[in-house]
Amino acid sequence: MNILVVDDEMAAIRDASRIIKKVEPEADIFSTEEAEEAIEICRENDIDVVFLDINMPDMDGLTLAAKLKNIKPMINIIMLTAYPMYALDAFRLWASAYLLKPVREEDVRNALKNLRNPVERKNEGVYIQCFGNFEIFFDGEIVKFGRSKAKEMLAYLVDRRGATASNSELRAVLWEDEAIDDEKNRKYFAQIVHDLKNTLEKWHCEDIFDQKRDSYAIVPSKITCDYYLALEKDPGAIAKFNGEYMSQYTWAYKQIGNINEKIGK
Repeated sequence: MNILVVDDEMAAIRDASRIIKKVEPEADIFSTEEAEEAIEICRENDIDVVFLDINMPDMDGLTLAAKLKNIKPMINIIMLTAYPMYALDAFRLWASAYLLKPVREEDVRNALKNLRNPVERKNEGVYIQCFGNFEIFFDGEIVKFGRSKAKEMLAYLVDRRGATASNSELRAVLWEDEAIDDEKNRKYFAQIVHDLKNTLEKWHCEDIFDQKRDSYAIVPSKITCDYYLALEKDPGAIAKFNGEYMSQYTWAYKQIGNINEKIGK
C-alpha cells in the first residue's frame, strides 16, 4: 500500500507517518508540505491513500482533495483537521474518513480497515494495472523500464490478451506516424525488445513474455490484470474502471468504448 501524508507542519507529518507505519508496517509512505508537490507525487506514483490536512496556506485540503480525485478517482482521502466543522464538506468529496488531530492509532487503524475504495494487495507475482495509467508490479513493487517504448510494447501486448503481434505491427504502433528511417527503426526496435526481456528477467517474470521469430505475445495465465478481471465480471475490477485505460498511450483510447460495452458501465 502506498500512502501519502500532506500537511504544512513537518511535526504533524512525522507524527502521522509514525502512527501509519505502526498500523501498516509494509506501507510505503510519501510526504510533503506542499499541495502542488502532492499533486505531482500522485501523478508519478500509484498512491492508494492520502492523509490530508484541511488547513494549508497555499491550497486548502478540500480543493486539493478534489484535484487528487480528478487524477485518480479511486484514491482514498482521509482528512485530518483540528476542527470538526469541515466534516460535511469532506464527505461530500467521498472521503474515506475524517480524523481529528492529534491523530490516534486506533482512528488510523479503523480508517485503513474501512477504506471507501479497498486497496487490492498486489504483493505476489505479476500484477498489471491498465485502468488509469499502465503500470506493472512484481511482488508489490513497480517495475521500471530503461526505455519507455519497451513499457509501451508490453502494454500493447497486454491489450491484445495473448494474441500475437508481428514486428511490423508493433513498430507501427510504437512510432505511429513518425517518419523514421526504416533501417534505424529496425535497429531501435531490436533494442526495445532487448530492454523488455532484460527488464522482465531482472524482475524474475520473463515467463509472461512469449517471443518467436516474428511474433510477440503476453501469456495471460501468468499475470493478474485489472482489465482481464473486469472482462470476467469481477466486481472489484469493474469498480476501478472510471473511463481511463492505459491513459498515457493514444492508441489505447479506442478501447474505452469497447470496455464500457463489455463490462456494462
